[in-house]
Amino acid sequence: MDVQQNNPFQTPQADLQPGITTQSPLYSIAGVGLATFIGTPLAGAWLLAHNLQLLGKADRVAMVWGISVVLLIVTLVLAFVLPEEVPALPFAIAQLMAMIMLAKNLLEADLKQHTEAGGAYLSNWRAAGIGLMFTIGLAALMFAVLMIFDI
Repeated sequence: MDVQQNNPFQTPQADLQPGITTQSPLYSIAGVGLATFIGTPLAGAWLLAHNLQLLGKADRVAMVWGISVVLLIVTLVLAFVLPEEVPALPFAIAQLMAMIMLAKNLLEADLKQHTEAGGAYLSNWRAAGIGLMFTIGLAALMFAVLMIFDI
């Protein structure tokens, strides 16, 4: 009789895989882009923060929020400063591309590993809904500010 086989105090043997995997569903990079397009960089940051926390990279969440707030502020300032003849589409595209590049930089390898491990993804419809909620919230906030300051 082998003592090692029947030892109840022996640590279990497990194959350890490098990297952090999660069984929770994550948002795809396309979902981050969709939420950003519909609901400003803040919506994209919300999805990125969700993924980062589930992947054990919560230390990068503050950076993501900081970048998205700066992107939003720069766009809002330019919207008030530039003449009305300047089209808004290039600014929306710039925000979208910045958030997609940030998502790829932070998550692409982890999402690939998540896919290979059979991990699930949350619906892009859900990402669009989150983007819409951020748009409604931001519009309500801007309306309230404009009404208070009577601009």
